[in-house]
Amino acid sequence: MKKKITLLMIFCMLLSFVNACTFFKKPIDRRSGFSNHLEETEACIRKEDWENAAVKLRKSQKTWKQIKPLFQIDIDHDYVNDIEHHFIQLQAYIETEDKSNALATIFLLQENWGKISQM
Repeated sequence: MKKKITLLMIFCMLLSFVNACTFFKKPIDRRSGFSNHLEETEACIRKEDWENAAVKLRKSQKTWKQIKPLFQIDIDHDYVNDIEHHFIQLQAYIETEDKSNALATIFLLQENWGKISQM
């Protein structure tokens, strides 16, 4: 009987780990600095510092590529696709120095990132 209970507990723990990757979002975010990179990008856009906005965007994209595999198991792929789509749009808006669309897109990125932790 003890063996069955132990196996059941192990199974439940493994199942909860697989279904709760977003539980680890905050520690991953603190370690990777993804939210900070997005905030820095937003600040540069607000100041119309397009050169630094492009640098901060590249840092955000690089960090996203590193952490994306950790979330793909547990989150809807639409969120991953949306984040990547918004990165492409944001890059174009920064290159063309389109402040209003760049701000709207960075807000969408931040919103999608925030939704990941609510799943």
